[in-house]
Amino acid sequence: MALRTLICMGIGVLVWYVLVFIVKMPLSGLGILMPVWFGGLAGGIVAVIFSPQQGVMMAFTSGVLLALGFLWVRHGLMDVGLGTNTLVSLWPVWFPAAFYVGAYTYLTFLVYRAKKHG
Repeated sequence: MALRTLICMGIGVLVWYVLVFIVKMPLSGLGILMPVWFGGLAGGIVAVIFSPQQGVMMAFTSGVLLALGFLWVRHGLMDVGLGTNTLVSLWPVWFPAAFYVGAYTYLTFLVYRAKKHG
């Protein structure tokens, strides 16, 4: 389960990285939160693909670990202050919610599809 959690976290970071550094999202509130949400949704979906029974819990755990990791690097190692806009400074705290929503939504879709077709 640890490897699956790391893979889910990796998918989330990959999507976040692509949107932040390759697409170059603007440095606004929405431009900072959208990559987090898209990365979290993708990681949550991958968690449910790995295990529908444990996917939601695995996704939330991945989100918490990713948020703690980003906060530790930003505020612990790099010593970045909170600044005037706390929402912009604490953007990693949205990872657990995004992972959870992605996993729960995909699981709900799977249940709906199974009832409809079977």
